[in-house]
Amino acid sequence: MTIKQDLEATWTIEAIDRLRELAVEHVPAELIATAMHRPEEQIRQKAAELGLSLEIESTTH
Repeated sequence: MTIKQDLEATWTIEAIDRLRELAVEHVPAELIATAMHRPEEQIRQKAAELGLSLEIESTTH
């Protein structure tokens, strides 16, 4: 595991709180990933682990 992968795999209390906040605000998973500088899959995995529902960004206009 690289240092970057190790850091990405680490979830601080602050990062978990931020994920919870964004999920409650119905921010799409893709945008949460960008905001938190983490892969979207990692965001989805942690959200599932925490029992959080994530929005799927709508492609309709």
